[in-house]
Order: sequence, then C-alpha cells, then structure tokens
Amino acid sequence: MTTKKLSARERNERAVAEMADTVMRDTKWDWMRTRRARLTIVGVMIAMLIAIPVAWLTLPALAALGVVALAAVVWWALRMSVRVVADLPDEYLDERQARVRDRAYLEAYRWFASITLLAATVALVWFVATSENDLVTVDITWAGAMAVFWTLEGLALTLPSIVIALREPDRT
Repeated sequence: MTTKKLSARERNERAVAEMADTVMRDTKWDWMRTRRARLTIVGVMIAMLIAIPVAWLTLPALAALGVVALAAVVWWALRMSVRVVADLPDEYLDERQARVRDRAYLEAYRWFASITLLAATVALVWFVATSENDLVTVDITWAGAMAVFWTLEGLALTLPSIVIALREPDRT
C-alpha cells in the first residue's frame, strides 16, 4: 500500500496544528504568562524596538543584526507569553480567543498607523524646516534604510502580541 505524498500546504497545516496543540497545552512557559512577566516582556520588547534603529545608526552592521536577533528572541518570548494567540488561525482558537485576537489586531493596526503617521509627519516637518529650497534631496544610507525597515517590521510583527499581553488579565 502506498502512502499519498502531502502537498506543501497540507504539511504546513499539519505543522501549524501540531505547534498550536503543543503551545496551548504546554505549561513549561507558564511563568512567562503572569501579568507581571508579560508586562516585563512588553517593556523589554519596546526597549528592543527603540534599540534597533539606534543600533543601525550607531553600530557596525553585524552588531546591529545582533540587536535584531536579540529582538527576535524577545519577540518569541512575547508570543509564548500570550500562547501565540495573535498568530493562530481561527480553527485553533476558541470563540473568546478569536475575539481577543481580532480586537488585538484592530488595536495594533491603529497603533501602527498612528506611530507610522507620526514618524512620517515629524520627518516631513523636519525636512521642510531644515531645507532652504524645494530642490533639496534626501539621501538615505544603507544603515538608515535598515533602521527604518527593521523598526517597521518589528512594530508590525510585535504589536498584536503586545496588545494581547497588555489587555489580558492575570490568570494565576
């Protein structure tokens, strides 16, 4: 009897299902799921989101990538502290978790849009205030581009879990 080879999509769905079951049942990380621990992790994540552009603008590229890698570790801890609820599809969440996740994404989108628009407005005002005419061009360095990219990516990836970590009550 031959076994049917799974498609990439089916393999991915199985992997997500196994990961969801493992994370939802796992008590190994319960110490990170208290309110105090979640708030600490959120604080460290926010510090990392501030450190990323500073690192790209002041350190060599390899050191800045190290800061990004450290931020990825903190992001993992943040996701585990909220049982990756922000990242799971509907079929792996109960109704309450799905509502929490959906509200978190809405609030995270609002925060992301506000932060991005504020940064763009500040940059535009700075550019207008410092330029002497409308023929001035803005040159961005590789480090500057990486600072913007990794900061925006970090915000986009972490804000839903940050919102859940801040909103969820302590279950202990």
